[in-house]
Amino acid sequence: MKILITAGGTISRIDDVRHIGNFSSGSFPSKIAEVALQKKHEVIYLHAKKARTPFDAQNVLDLNEAIKMSKEDLKKKYLDIQSLESNLRLASFETVDEYMQSVEKILKKEKVDVIFLAAAVSDYSPPKVEGKISSDKEKLTIELKRTPKVIKHIKKWAPNPIFQVGFKLLSGVSEEELAEAAYKSGLENKSNLTVANDLEKIKNGAREVFLVTPEKGKIKIKEPDVSKKVFEFVEKRAKTTFFKTKVEAERGLELKFEKLFAEMKEAVAELYERNLLEEFYSGSGHFHGSVSLRVDEDKFLITGRETDKRNLKSEEIALVDKVDLKKREVFTRSLSGKKPSLNAVLSFEIFKKFPEANVIVHTHSKVPKIPETSFAYPPGTLEYSLGPIELLKKSRMVSLKDHGQVTIGQDLKETVDYVTKNVK
Repeated sequence: MKILITAGGTISRIDDVRHIGNFSSGSFPSKIAEVALQKKHEVIYLHAKKARTPFDAQNVLDLNEAIKMSKEDLKKKYLDIQSLESNLRLASFETVDEYMQSVEKILKKEKVDVIFLAAAVSDYSPPKVEGKISSDKEKLTIELKRTPKVIKHIKKWAPNPIFQVGFKLLSGVSEEELAEAAYKSGLENKSNLTVANDLEKIKNGAREVFLVTPEKGKIKIKEPDVSKKVFEFVEKRAKTTFFKTKVEAERGLELKFEKLFAEMKEAVAELYERNLLEEFYSGSGHFHGSVSLRVDEDKFLITGRETDKRNLKSEEIALVDKVDLKKREVFTRSLSGKKPSLNAVLSFEIFKKFPEANVIVHTHSKVPKIPETSFAYPPGTLEYSLGPIELLKKSRMVSLKDHGQVTIGQDLKETVDYVTKNVK
């Protein structure tokens, strides 16, 4: 894969000799880059001029370790690093504008598969004064204005699908606050994953991060080898098989499935009243979870993506006509062109493998002592959809790792009742 990693902090110039900056050293992203290079990926490393770079002396070799090594071992280590650096390209920046222009240029020119946006970009910047502001003044007031959010432009600039990893840094907050802030940031910026850090823990020498997924998974990563664990998690999710959704608007759909629409609305209302459909975040108006209902051998109804399940509307239900595994496409219809839940491919695989099943209910509830899938693959991918299949042969309710649960049944009301009784 081709991977773009940004590192270090931007500066905002006050005048010709002064600037405002931050304390980011680029240590963590430089270690992520080292792991990527060791795994034979191509890395473009865009860094602040004074930030650490992959395989610099401070990252690679401890002086006490070097003293104990033979000349042959030192030479081998040097040659190994040289070999890895053949897949490394370096570029630098200073200001927010330089950073923004560099990222845009790289994404439009290169086919980047994964981007780690680990640079600490200034949120505010003063208007630059030409020359040098006099130091004779007793007080100096500087007005700061908000800078553009580079992360919001990434998927517009990239001509191909790109796996975006954002970073969220807070200081001295609870784990719940940190994860919630990272989750909201990830949704707002369309990140595929957000790495959450607490500055106080970093200062105390205890590097510990949370990997927060769009499905609200929260995976704690601790030393040793935090950078390696983070990269391997990203690598595994980025390499999955994603699907495109093609949807047509069809106003007559509700009349054709009037009774089934009513049953689905009733089932969703029941799940919501039992607090089993969690809101993305307070005030978002969108809720996690999905309900799928088979209509014939190959087709099924499913709740729509990002829907308000407090009062599900007919426009928020989609009919999945076909899933083309070879072309990686999902063909659907809905009243207003609403896309189906990302669980459409999961539902397709379950209905195909379990002809006796007519209903699938998914909530973000954690259920102990039930079979669990092995990895938190992204919803909507083939790997995510195949994960619970073998487990469902032994148990009608299966845990999706760091995500929630999925339950199958023959009757909609009975399946909803089963979920409400067994999910706490």
